[in-house]
Amino acid sequence: MLRLKFWMMILVFASQVLLAQNGQIEGVVRDAASASPLAGANIEIPARRLGVSSDAQGHFVLTGLAPGRYQLSISYIGYETLRREVAVAAGETTVVTIELKARPLRGREISVVATRAVEGETPAAFSTLTREDIAERYYAQDIPVLLSELPSTTFYSEGGNGIGYNYLSIRGFDQRRISVMINGVPQNDPEDHNVYWVDFPDLLGNVEDIQVQRGAGSAFYGPPAIGGSINIITSQFSPERKLQA
Repeated sequence: MLRLKFWMMILVFASQVLLAQNGQIEGVVRDAASASPLAGANIEIPARRLGVSSDAQGHFVLTGLAPGRYQLSISYIGYETLRREVAVAAGETTVVTIELKARPLRGREISVVATRAVEGETPAAFSTLTREDIAERYYAQDIPVLLSELPSTTFYSEGGNGIGYNYLSIRGFDQRRISVMINGVPQNDPEDHNVYWVDFPDLLGNVEDIQVQRGAGSAFYGPPAIGGSINIITSQFSPERKLQA
């Protein structure tokens, strides 16, 4: 029993001696511009495969380090990675302040492409009316009257004159199942998906072109694009006064 106590005392004493020979690194990580603490920053000693993360106040501690010089690597999302050499003495705490510089995140290149159908490339049935086509067929009536001349497209008017409450269908689908957009902005009512052409009087007088796609469209056109889609592009605004025949 005495021998066991003796060896236990030796082990405790030896561990205290070893701990006294080690040092530690303590510090804080903060933004170089605002001096605000950075929580969750990674502080590593790559050669030792040792690392910690900073707390909510940007504080960190690396313990159990033998005396010597260590290469610290400090990284944080959105900031430049910093490397610093720090000396550790036996039984002492080396205090450091780490300031990281912000760095914009660089993503992959993004390509923005048109969503309109292209002849010979897009696998969809569609028709495009140019400004000249519209000028030849427009007689002060609403858009459904003009589009009814296209394949698989019909309309009817409550008043019988093509002005006011008009209704369009493509391939048998009524306009609640047809996505209508003006310059890429959806015009279908968010509740019943209907289109109220009466709200667009004389819109054709300022339209550059109209593209009508027949059949189910992509998700870009929204839920109504089951029977087809109509994309209306208006002419560019000009502050100059002018008359157009």
